Amino acid sequence: MHKDTDFLLISIGKLVKSVRSETMDQTELGKRVGVSRTTISSIERGIGVNSKALFKVISFLDLADLIQEAVNERFELLETNRSRKSRKTREELSNDF
Repeated sequence: MHKDTDFLLISIGKLVKSVRSETMDQTELGKRVGVSRTTISSIERGIGVNSKALFKVISFLDLADLIQEAVNERFELLETNRSRKSRKTREELSNDF
C-alpha cells in the first residue's frame, strides 16, 4: 500500500480504538454495526477493510462529521483551483487541418 494510505488507515484506526474503548469492546461494536470482531480489530490496527464496513464503524462512533469536514475542505480547495484556471483566456485554435 501507499505510505500515505497506510498512515491514514493507522490514524483512523487509533481514533476508532480510542473512542470505542471508552464505552464498549470490539465484539459489542461489531454486533452493533453488523461486522465481525475481526473487522473491528483490523480497522483499529490500520489494516485495510471493506470501505462500507469502515464507514459503518465511523458513522456509529459519530466520527463521520470529522471525515466529512476534511473532505469538504479538500473539495473546496480543488474547486477554488479549478475556477482560477478557468479564468485564463484560451488560445483560439485554427480550423486548418
